[in-house]
Amino acid sequence: MRFRALVRSFALLTLLCGCGRGSYDPTDDLRPTPPPTALPENVEFELRAEFDGPCTARATIDVNLGNTPEAFVRAAYCQIRGAEPSAEQIATISDELRTRNWVRRIDVVRSLCNEAGKNCPLSYSDPWKQQVLLTTPCVQKTPRDVGAVLMFFSECPGGVNCDLDWANTHASGMDSTHRLYAFGAAAEGYYHPDNAGFWKRELYDARWAGLQFLLVNTYGPDIGRLGRLSEALADIGGIQIALFDDTWSWGRPQQPPPWNVAPNLADADAAAQVIYQAKWKPFFEAIAREHWYLVEDRPFIYFYNAGTLKPLSVAAGVVARLKELFAADFGIEPFVAVDRAFFLDPGMPAVADSQFIWDTFGDEDSHFDLKGVTHDHFMVKWDSLGRDRPGDLATQTDRLVKGPELLKEALESSAASDLAVFATWNDLGEGTGIHRNYDYYHQGQWLTPHAFMSILRAAQCEP
Repeated sequence: MRFRALVRSFALLTLLCGCGRGSYDPTDDLRPTPPPTALPENVEFELRAEFDGPCTARATIDVNLGNTPEAFVRAAYCQIRGAEPSAEQIATISDELRTRNWVRRIDVVRSLCNEAGKNCPLSYSDPWKQQVLLTTPCVQKTPRDVGAVLMFFSECPGGVNCDLDWANTHASGMDSTHRLYAFGAAAEGYYHPDNAGFWKRELYDARWAGLQFLLVNTYGPDIGRLGRLSEALADIGGIQIALFDDTWSWGRPQQPPPWNVAPNLADADAAAQVIYQAKWKPFFEAIAREHWYLVEDRPFIYFYNAGTLKPLSVAAGVVARLKELFAADFGIEPFVAVDRAFFLDPGMPAVADSQFIWDTFGDEDSHFDLKGVTHDHFMVKWDSLGRDRPGDLATQTDRLVKGPELLKEALESSAASDLAVFATWNDLGEGTGIHRNYDYYHQGQWLTPHAFMSILRAAQCEP
């Protein structure tokens, strides 16, 4: 914002001093800005032209310049050094990009910058000519319902979860407004939960991908932002909403009351009252009933363990009381899937309706049939280096899952289940998102922005 203000000040100074081009027409600045052209709808994505420009050094290095590995290596080297790379360098790095899953474009750029002794600011242009609106309805072809955990803490530009170097892939609207996030009279918007256009696009894309529901990842202090979600739901509909109760915020001194003090699970009634009044009740009051996702005609809730609520060994009484409080206010008992960690309480199997394991890259599968509902939970992508080790180069020992292989396996293995949940739809920092991103690069080529969404759609929807 400061940069934009400086640009405007410079432009004004130029007008006042009469400096500038001899052909300058002062009426240029008085003409109304033309409205942005509409984005195309339900057509194929097209890559921009291949990089074949002059070999010129740049102050900021565009990590996404060049489509093929060979063109990318040349583009990166030229931007960094202002000179051509050798044929051997191009061939070696291109082969690594095609064959070594842990080699990312950002690692190539940082390696070349290190070799040149430079500290390189990075940027990430969109390699596609333009984004495409995806609105074709999904006619569900399977009895299995599929959902995903939707994060809504992306405060773009520059805020939480919106550092471009922190994310391994990027959504439009992170660093500038974009037409994808238009809503009402606003022709553009940021990837930000205070913009109803953010919610509208995520809902549209999830619906197009064949999801029946989204579990909205709610920390608690963010509960007031759900009004914009309700606006978007009223605008498009066609997809349902469940609560993902993320317990991370409890007991953080920097949070406002009641979040600054973690409820003590040993006092079941008091803990349940605080959790219910602060989160469960306001969440379901904010979302109209017609938009609730139901399992066996009951609203669906995920209760996640973030290590903040203790002792785990007495969690069952709290969950039981939470269900009672909900039923008293809303006239229906919720269907609660509980994080496996809370099953340290031997009484939890009698209280929980289902269970899940969040991180499925371990040895255990998250497939459960606790009370007659077969429920699968999957994590199919991962790359948190930007968040956890900013600036580091990935190695073979890092957990890097970039391609669509695990998503395909998950959809196949859960075909006969009642529910399949993916973690996540759009977590930029952990790199688990399967939503619309514009720079998926895998095995030496760009995947389309809807690559993972298309796999979901093929599994869930009639052709």
